[in-house]
Amino acid sequence: MERMRPRRTVIATVALASVIGGAGTAAAGTAQPDPAAVSAVTTEDDCPEVVVLTARGSEENDIYPPSPSNGYSNGYEGETLHRFLDYTTQVHPGLFDDNVARVLAVDASKYPARFPVGEAGEDIDPLTLVTGVGQFGDSMVRGLPGGIDTVEEYEDSTGCKPDYVSLAYSQGVAVLGPVQHQLAEQGRLRGAVYMGNPFHRTPDLLTAGQSYPVHSYCVTDDFVCDFGPRSVYLALTDEEDAGAHADYFSAASEDPDAATAGDRRPADALANLLA
Repeated sequence: MERMRPRRTVIATVALASVIGGAGTAAAGTAQPDPAAVSAVTTEDDCPEVVVLTARGSEENDIYPPSPSNGYSNGYEGETLHRFLDYTTQVHPGLFDDNVARVLAVDASKYPARFPVGEAGEDIDPLTLVTGVGQFGDSMVRGLPGGIDTVEEYEDSTGCKPDYVSLAYSQGVAVLGPVQHQLAEQGRLRGAVYMGNPFHRTPDLLTAGQSYPVHSYCVTDDFVCDFGPRSVYLALTDEEDAGAHADYFSAASEDPDAATAGDRRPADALANLLA
């Protein structure tokens, strides 16, 4: 999968910052999903106790096959959360056994996760920038109600009414805001696990005063959640990717022994929320 590049990601964050500012005052490939995909995994007679509702980061549009390592997801969890789930199921084996929990990602039809504004080393012309910002805006406009639509369609197609845990990365954290509010009001949101979270320093903008467990994982020098001159500089000068923001669980998913204490904490947090 092609991963996010520095300029693309930095500009995406500037755009997302404007969305966050407004929130304070406002009340895999790109194939389309099979409408039967979710109901094929879960039926009314075989409902999970809890569903992990996920939203991926910008341009993470590869689709993954369902397996125990990704909670039998519909495939739209994105590269970063796929790595996280793979690592988590290695350190918490059996996490998705016996149909106690399943992963459900907001798919591309409801949340495109777009922000294509060029690759590393490219000069970004005004038309490319405007087009990219427009696609990012469309992604957010569709994604904000997309989480609610995903839950409603899942429950209508299966007859299941499980509890939920939110799991999101980067742009996806904002996408899950409305559905989290709705589920919390219903008493069905167990908590949330975020990484590369643009709301890391302003959590009340996302939770809107509601009380539920939130674990927000931010690595040092991730310019999205640890914003500052140093982190932005490192992202812009990283010719391979977007600096620390793009590296969550890269080593840990390959070798759990290479995980940091910071990597382990969100994995444990998810396991505890599913217990």
